Amino acid sequence: MSHMETSKKCEMDALYFLKSRTKFIRFFFEEGEKDYEDVKHRIDEQLPPFHIPPYSEDGEPPYLSEWLDAGAAIDLLGINCVSMLSDSLKLYFNTLQRRVIRFSFDQAEKRVFNKGFVPAYFAALGEILETDWSDCPVDRDLIEQIVLARNRGQHPEDLTSFDFRHDQATLDKHPRPFFAAVDELSAMTAEEGSLASWLMPSLKVSKEGLLKALEQVETLAEWIEDRLDRAEEWRARQRANRPALLREV
Repeated sequence: MSHMETSKKCEMDALYFLKSRTKFIRFFFEEGEKDYEDVKHRIDEQLPPFHIPPYSEDGEPPYLSEWLDAGAAIDLLGINCVSMLSDSLKLYFNTLQRRVIRFSFDQAEKRVFNKGFVPAYFAALGEILETDWSDCPVDRDLIEQIVLARNRGQHPEDLTSFDFRHDQATLDKHPRPFFAAVDELSAMTAEEGSLASWLMPSLKVSKEGLLKALEQVETLAEWIEDRLDRAEEWRARQRANRPALLREV
């Protein structure tokens, strides 16, 4: 098999395996959500095993704790799915770097890594694919927020609850975060459209938000795939200038 044939096989594998992961994430969320929504439905409609209210003198609706737990489980399911999506995106970029295009980061791009792997890969791939990304139909802010949401969701700060909130650094860069409850953002909006600094919005991954994020990651990968011929051209230029080669590995 020629070098180009081998490279093309790897290119196809990168997109294929990324989509295999996004397909599973959809399945994982939708099947899990069904179970927890079923619990809430059975409580609301007083269906078995929630048809006989337990004795209580506290005045709370029966099975309130179970209903709230089911809602919290759906929230955690969404956060975990975004975490899997972030990891899948990183693995995809890593595969492009090591197996498909085969490049290393220059010093300027390495410094960008301090801001996260998404800006670093966009910087490197922008040079290789000869694009400033203005022609890419993907919301790059949303792509970055997938990773930020993963980082917040994987580092809880409060033992007393499963509540996750955005931090000030995220709000400074994304004043109206994508993964947040719309009604909560509206209630927390202070004068001139800024969020009150004393109360950070909750990290909320709705089904619609998750599906949008999945679609954006897939669209990004498809867009990159359609331009990988430019990566071959880039590699040819690197080989032609091999004495001055700094990037290719």
